[in-house]
Amino acid sequence: MRARLVIVRGDGTPPVFDLDPTAPVTLGRSRENTVVLHDEHASRAHAKVYHDAGRWLIKDCGTRNHTFLNGIRVQDDAVLLDGHEIGIGGVRLRFLVLNNGVTWTRPPQGEVAEPPEEDSGHTTLHADELAPLHEFMSMALKETDSHAIVAKALATVAGHTRATFAGYLSLDDDEEQPCLRLVHPETAEVDWSLSKQLTERVRASGRAVWIKAGVEDLEESESLLPFQDAVCVPLQAEGGPLGALHVYKSGRCFTQDHVRFCELVAGYAAVHLARLRQNRSLIAENSWLRGHAPISDQIIGDSPALKQLHQLIGKAAACRSTVLIQGETGAGKELVALALHRQSRRCKGPMVVANCGAIVPTLLESELFGHCEGAFTGATSSRKGLFEQADDGTLFLDEIGDMTPDCQVKVLRVLEGKGFRPVGGTKEIKSDVRLVAATHKDLAQEVRAGRFRQDLYFRLRVLVIMVPPLRDHIEDLPALVNHFLDKFAVECGRRKTLSPAALQRLRGYSWPGNVRELRTVIESAVMMSDGDMIEVRDLCLQDTPFAVDQPVSLKLEHVEAWAIRQAMQKTGWNQTQAAKILDISRETLSVKLRKYEIVRDSAARNGRGGEET
Repeated sequence: MRARLVIVRGDGTPPVFDLDPTAPVTLGRSRENTVVLHDEHASRAHAKVYHDAGRWLIKDCGTRNHTFLNGIRVQDDAVLLDGHEIGIGGVRLRFLVLNNGVTWTRPPQGEVAEPPEEDSGHTTLHADELAPLHEFMSMALKETDSHAIVAKALATVAGHTRATFAGYLSLDDDEEQPCLRLVHPETAEVDWSLSKQLTERVRASGRAVWIKAGVEDLEESESLLPFQDAVCVPLQAEGGPLGALHVYKSGRCFTQDHVRFCELVAGYAAVHLARLRQNRSLIAENSWLRGHAPISDQIIGDSPALKQLHQLIGKAAACRSTVLIQGETGAGKELVALALHRQSRRCKGPMVVANCGAIVPTLLESELFGHCEGAFTGATSSRKGLFEQADDGTLFLDEIGDMTPDCQVKVLRVLEGKGFRPVGGTKEIKSDVRLVAATHKDLAQEVRAGRFRQDLYFRLRVLVIMVPPLRDHIEDLPALVNHFLDKFAVECGRRKTLSPAALQRLRGYSWPGNVRELRTVIESAVMMSDGDMIEVRDLCLQDTPFAVDQPVSLKLEHVEAWAIRQAMQKTGWNQTQAAKILDISRETLSVKLRKYEIVRDSAARNGRGGEET
């Protein structure tokens, strides 16, 4: 004869339990029992339910507070019949006989019982749950601040479940790195911390974890010692959980209704947080597109230098650490930052770009951290700063070496996991942002000169990526040229090509402006050339490619190429005389001229005589 125990009043785990005639069932406060009763008046081992000779019986285990059956104290083994009520402390359990599969006997009026799981195909809300849930949903629909939604969700679940403490932890990042953390009430931020074990269980399973429901292998956690019960619920979105909602309670345990309510609030919160993140991403992308020429958003080339760069980007994108990108002006530092964002777990969030050197120093703080209405002359309305706009995403600070000292202090606070205040504001704001910075300056030299904070410098250079100048991967020049020709062909209405002489001229140029200068040169040549072929005369280069007073770098091949160019210029491109100056044979000079693709430009050829071969 199959039967079932259903908890109809009080707290117990599990709330519904199917009895097995071959296995006795124990009831009590200890977690070793089959049915754990969360009641201070229940003994550790309180009662036993077992099957014998075709009947179900209950036996009290000699407890001080006794076991009752339909209000009568159980002294000997008592027979259980369908609908009998077992009383242990403040807990009431209904004994039900199951016939022909699964049946459900409605408890007497005035009592509430959880229906068995297999009979419930949908979520039923009680009247006392509808009001706070409706209030939260109405607020979330109008709110544009993700932090406000999280704070309201914490207050809602804490208020309805009468929790002692509630908190939120972002799950987008690595465990070792600081994540966005909000707590309710705010005064509890110092007193209690969030359990890492519960967070990791939610991250791994994507499902709610309830301590009272029995977590067998959960180790003792200092975070949970002050509490009787704990629930951790994921905020699920496309691509994985956004965060974990922690709810802790002292003195008493949560009920199954409480856990279900937390899951509902977390579900609605996740939907709205994902919506706000997508909106911020679209706004940031639109701003980026408006402020940049639509030439390229990817790194072009497959030279060894760029292959190594791609490897560094892949490693750095996998973690949350701050990245410092260094390189010459025009080398492609912003493209590296964009690649870092797109390959990271924050790719669905916004990427916000700020050029610290292009913003007026007096307005840089307002631009980064926002301002309140009336904070200064012209502040007619409140405005969110770039740190707040980049929440859940990446903030790229280009030319951070030009940042003012006051802003450096605030940026350092944010990197250390602390909040910031908008200009004229009194409330501190926290933002979950990955910072990527870039500069063409030698920040170590700037620190020695007293123009850049040493502590911020060390905090920025956790991961350093050096972007090679174009001259160090000149073998990528043909691919870059073809890429730019394809892009500009759309604007001029026809595809143009580069003559071999023009390509050779570009190869020999030192490119002080790097890829940005190359783009400008190709754009000018496409627009100004008359025919379909771009010749050397159509290339608008600043100087002759060999009119440089020093090598482009200290690499041996660059120094050697520079010396050969200098000798060729001084001798009017007479190889015999140039070989004497260089103290090498004429044959060796010819080999090196071909190796470094050094050719005489048209201006020198037309203006000077001399032996060329």
